[in-house]
Amino acid sequence: MQETINLDDQAFAALPTRERILKTASDLFYRFSIHTVGIDRIIAESGVAKMTFYKHFPSKARLVADYLRHKNVVWLQMLANATDQPGLAPVERVLAIFDALDGSFHTAPFRGCPFVRGLAEFGPDAESPEVQATIAAYFQSLHDLVADLIVPMALSNPDKAVLQILSLIQGAIVMAQTTSDPLIAEANRDAAAALLRATPNTPFRADIC
Repeated sequence: MQETINLDDQAFAALPTRERILKTASDLFYRFSIHTVGIDRIIAESGVAKMTFYKHFPSKARLVADYLRHKNVVWLQMLANATDQPGLAPVERVLAIFDALDGSFHTAPFRGCPFVRGLAEFGPDAESPEVQATIAAYFQSLHDLVADLIVPMALSNPDKAVLQILSLIQGAIVMAQTTSDPLIAEANRDAAAALLRATPNTPFRADIC
């Protein structure tokens, strides 16, 4: 009987060594947690020698930081693609964030925000400055993205509006991780729309909710 080749496995094996290690670590870290996944498991599942692993990643902290940098690019690109669609009014661009989140909530495997989870494992007392800086950079980038979307609305208190929208974003992600309710993103989208409708000097279209 001829052996059936798994195309996914074939594509994985064809990846450059560094990418194969990082993909393996990313999948394991996101499915489980950073601290529970050891280097030996990553080496075994990526199919590389220990010496090869350490050539590319001298420490687990370096691997974790690169994993989070990769997630940073993926998550922020997803949000940028949603908010940069042509023809959207300023408020619609903010609400598009929740539409993008809704798609991720329904795409397996969804395990929540890797940066919130990372923050739980690498808090202020952790001696992992590179990892902590990577987590901080993500939250700053997310803040900047929302702040840039708020600018055209000429709100009377834009800083407060940014914090409120960020709270709704993170709240939606946490709730989606802890409940199977399919309306989490929509509920937070509606809350964001109501918040922006009630904020002074906000151009708002009634048909976007």
